[in-house]
Amino acid sequence: MSKETKQSKAVLIIACMYKAHECYEKTLLLLTKKFGKESHISEEFDFSYSNYYSKEMGDNLKKKIIVFEKMIARDDLVKAKKITDKIEINLSENDRRNINLDPAILTLENFILATNKNFTHRIFLSKNVFADLTLIYQKKKGYTSLPWTYSDYSSEPIKNFLNDTRKIFYDRLLRDSPFGK
Repeated sequence: MSKETKQSKAVLIIACMYKAHECYEKTLLLLTKKFGKESHISEEFDFSYSNYYSKEMGDNLKKKIIVFEKMIARDDLVKAKKITDKIEINLSENDRRNINLDPAILTLENFILATNKNFTHRIFLSKNVFADLTLIYQKKKGYTSLPWTYSDYSSEPIKNFLNDTRKIFYDRLLRDSPFGK
């Protein structure tokens, strides 16, 4: 029989994809009201990996990744997804999103996105939210992609940003992790 272990907290990360910078700024204010102060934010990336969002959001989309100072319990990912879904809806116009928000948790061992869409590799959490194991951490390699990892999260700039974020939070993540160093 396995013994229950306490899980370490996780770093809350929210990726924001948008067309208009003003919408991003408004979203950042809403997110910091809900989740607290940001620790740091990535540079702006061009989202040119897919045209999946073009019909709804247009072309020339941008993406930034926000890292929050306050760490969360891993199962709070469901709450974060529900909050970001409401923000997306509130900022929509004519049934079209102006911003796409991807909440995620970063841990010592992986990076997990929350999604409302099921697929073969996704695990149901609750309230129609699924966990998408997006990247795994490997010593000497850092966060590495899996066969189903979205192209933007497989890109070196985003993986480098997440590896740097892990370094910043390493001591805090390690403090109560059952995985150790």
